[in-house]
Amino acid sequence: MSSLVARALALLLASGVGFLTAAQAAASATDTPAAELAPVADAATVLQRPIAPLEHGWAYRWGDSPLEPDGRPAWATGTGTGTGADQWIGIHFPSNPPGRDGREHVWYRVPLPPMDWRDPALFIFSVDILVEVYLDGERLYHFGDFDAEGHGAFVGWPWHLISLPRDAGGKTLYFRIFSDYKDIGLWGDILLGERIELVERVLAQSLERLVTGGFSLLIAVLALVLAPLERSRHGFGAIALFAAASSAMLFSSAPASTLMLNRPLLWEFVGAGGYYLIPVAIAWLLEQWLRPARSSLLVLVRWVHIAYFIGALGLAWLGWVSLANTYPLFDALFTITLVAMMVPALRLAQAGTLEQKLILSAVALLDILLLLDLAVAHSLLPWTEIPLAWGVLAFSLVIVIISVRHFAATQRELARLNASLESQVTARTSELERMVEREGARAQLLEIENRKSAELDALIMQLQGCQRLSASEAVLADALPGLCDPLSGTFYLRTAGRHIGQGTSWGPRAPDLDESLTATTMRQESEAQSVDIDASASSQVWPFRLHYEHPQLGDTDLGLLLIRSPMDSRSSSTAEDIDFWWRVLGRSVERINLTLSLLALQDGLRVLSYEDGLTGLKNRRFLDEMLVREIAVAQRQSSPLSLLICDVDHFKRFNDTHGHAAGDEALKQVAVRLRQVFRDTDLICRYGGEEFVLLLPSAESAPARERGETLRAQVASEPILYEGQPLAPVTVSIGIASYPDPVSDPKDLMARADEALYRAKESGRNRIELAT
Repeated sequence: MSSLVARALALLLASGVGFLTAAQAAASATDTPAAELAPVADAATVLQRPIAPLEHGWAYRWGDSPLEPDGRPAWATGTGTGTGADQWIGIHFPSNPPGRDGREHVWYRVPLPPMDWRDPALFIFSVDILVEVYLDGERLYHFGDFDAEGHGAFVGWPWHLISLPRDAGGKTLYFRIFSDYKDIGLWGDILLGERIELVERVLAQSLERLVTGGFSLLIAVLALVLAPLERSRHGFGAIALFAAASSAMLFSSAPASTLMLNRPLLWEFVGAGGYYLIPVAIAWLLEQWLRPARSSLLVLVRWVHIAYFIGALGLAWLGWVSLANTYPLFDALFTITLVAMMVPALRLAQAGTLEQKLILSAVALLDILLLLDLAVAHSLLPWTEIPLAWGVLAFSLVIVIISVRHFAATQRELARLNASLESQVTARTSELERMVEREGARAQLLEIENRKSAELDALIMQLQGCQRLSASEAVLADALPGLCDPLSGTFYLRTAGRHIGQGTSWGPRAPDLDESLTATTMRQESEAQSVDIDASASSQVWPFRLHYEHPQLGDTDLGLLLIRSPMDSRSSSTAEDIDFWWRVLGRSVERINLTLSLLALQDGLRVLSYEDGLTGLKNRRFLDEMLVREIAVAQRQSSPLSLLICDVDHFKRFNDTHGHAAGDEALKQVAVRLRQVFRDTDLICRYGGEEFVLLLPSAESAPARERGETLRAQVASEPILYEGQPLAPVTVSIGIASYPDPVSDPKDLMARADEALYRAKESGRNRIELAT
């Protein structure tokens, strides 16, 4: 590989590997008689941990429930025909009960332990394959659509996060399951905890796979780019296919993928496609290395798996077969063909090159992990999460190592050529002057390149030190003139309206937009007008686009860099000078854009960490951090501090009447009122569910009550607009606590405000109560 590829891979390795976290594992269990079931865990035991497994008290019964006269499943109400307790059979874990005999419906139930979470939720790793969840006879949650016969189509294997009422502790939760797959029931972890903590756990478990998958995808792209340039183009193509397939598996299996794109079935197709192409890539690699020996067997394996890939995904896409049911047959085929491929591959372990051995070892490691994952999926091993990301990372590291070795070999070859040129100087006097001039110019360019590389490294370090993406604009405006010197240039920033703002210029005859651009607006996602930034080294003005990949918005412009080329600014410039500067500036912009993308990703993760996704307000985690700081400031400066807890009255009744989507819209409109009534310096947070907390620095009890009354009146007087139709207004109850009067210790503000809110609720709601 070229030195450019080696440097790019090394940079990505340094940026990505540090973020990887260890994969989490959870053990599965087998069926046990009802007499052996352990009692429900003690409440204190559950509350000692933020997240607790739901392990005890599970029972099952085969078949589907009859319906009560009101349409509710009889088995979910605990009453009605055929609901005798003797028909429920105890089971240690709600998966694959004995005696299935072709049945496709099963019910599970489990008593919930006592809970004291503010926003309790149930996390389920996976379900085979459709599920409905009931509490008190009412459906809490469903995944997939059941028809009149209780059947439904496969729609993916995502994780599930089920909101529970705060009073659900001690009640029984019922699960209605349909599966025409080989497994039936729940799978993997079943956890209780605070919703926000469960979501944070999902994000933490996904980071490893997302980073490793992105790394592997970059390697696939680089291999595809290099394939036409190398003699062994088929080998590069096989490496690209293997890396891309591995990346697809990792992205689809990362739980956070459904947060970015909530299309579980689409992710299943992506993951299945990557999984089914793994043996194709392995056979293709071995085919290049073992040619002509054994190549016929490998060609047969490759085409068999290509046919299976096309047939399985095609039939599943057309709806003729369930995608879930294509896995067992492939697993059997994959196991057989993998053994068939690894037997001839043993030759490479002895006679192959070092690079072939390294790649083969990495592929073998991933194959072992895939087989272990396959064994877990077929219940041959207890359930645990197999760290497939580490197998993909090993393959990526091998590619990086090979790239570095190629780069080192290239450098050694250059050094040898330089020594050979020096030995021929005395023998070629007639060419001495031209050679000295040429070598002098090359040395000068190399010195400039080294200096520019050091300046670029310093700029990259400055960008990486920025806390926000927006801070990079000032850094670039200060550093770009020195980085581009001695070439003249102008740097334009994108404004909020996606227009080109005032430019920063340097050098004589700094270029402007009128010289090279066809419009005066930056490229926009949805508009026809765009900046024409196509150029070549022969252009008089070089436009370079500074942009980044935003986690939600995709490719986003930051600014535009215009450079006057050496051909237009210095008459003595040669073609080599022009190509040199074109290459150096192009590489610099690529590294800057990569760093900007990393900053954009960090900004996106920071927003996910501190912002409520529904209302756009700050979340409870942010409040917990800021409350400590504001209390310390109030104590140190002896300044007042007020805290308000605002709760939407009868919100559950509103949801039951109008639906959860209307309830979400009501919460959004309450959040709008909060922003309108309170100051920019006030901290407004969604504390959980329908509850909001407001922290008012330097505000005493009277102004806090005045603002609270304004909020209460506005919310109660304005209807809720949902899908263009006005619904009845909601009301809010507010509890207020102020420091230093009447609360002498600011650390008690939250508890005293909560007591005041309770009094407001008890006193009839739609009112304000002050802490006494």
